[in-house]
Amino acid sequence: MPLVRMDSLLRAAREERRAVAAFECWDSSSVQAIALAAERTGAPVIFQASPTEYTYCGGPAALKAMVDWYVAETGITGALHLDHGSALEHVEECLCAGFTSVMLDASRHPYEENVRLTRDTVSLARHYDASVEAELGHVLGLEGDLEDVPDDEAAQTDPEQAAAFVAETQADCLAVAIGTIHGVYRGKPEINLPRLRKIASLVSVPLVLHGGSGTPDDLIRACIHEGVSKINICTELQQAWLAGIEESVKVNSISVPGRFYTLPRERLVERMVEKIRLFSGV
Repeated sequence: MPLVRMDSLLRAAREERRAVAAFECWDSSSVQAIALAAERTGAPVIFQASPTEYTYCGGPAALKAMVDWYVAETGITGALHLDHGSALEHVEECLCAGFTSVMLDASRHPYEENVRLTRDTVSLARHYDASVEAELGHVLGLEGDLEDVPDDEAAQTDPEQAAAFVAETQADCLAVAIGTIHGVYRGKPEINLPRLRKIASLVSVPLVLHGGSGTPDDLIRACIHEGVSKINICTELQQAWLAGIEESVKVNSISVPGRFYTLPRERLVERMVEKIRLFSGV
């Protein structure tokens, strides 16, 4: 079936107190792995890529073609999302390529600028019948090709400001900062569940958790219970892929790439299946 708007998946997930897995993809192997994981679980899934990732695989149109082929081949339900675009040009090129959801991450800008840029993104997306994710507050760590955010600059999302932001921008879903990080945690995760609960009580649109990799399962379940409907996973996928390569080196010849990379891909699928089941509560 054709790709769907991401917000339609998230609204259904929010009603059912579950979350949709959003997996970063960067080449045909990662795209195929996402499709296989969704096929094995029967769950909807979100393919997503930042400008760095889709540029690596040939541009947004190339990524869209890969995703379309595997979605059609497996018959899964999926959305294709621009993750952490840093300029309106990223939004436009992804919408033109057929992405069904976009994010212009203006969270590092002052509030008024974030509102303006998000409004512009919403206006563009409406012409393509695509949904928009916005971010308010700073999630630590690496975000696509953006610079790392130092700890002393991090600011968690203000619940009242989040409600005003959604009303002013008409974004379809909101990524919130509650203590997760992009990349590898530097210490014990400290997730601000009371803050998340307050945001969810004031904001009508689905909430997004960035930095899902490495977050303990019990905290993931708690975040979903409090209203998170989309969880981004990237670093754990890289860890699974690299571990699979190390394993394959011991048993397969690098001279037969079709066999050599089958094992890393399977490890990638297995990790994705684990995440989908965790987020679905099954």
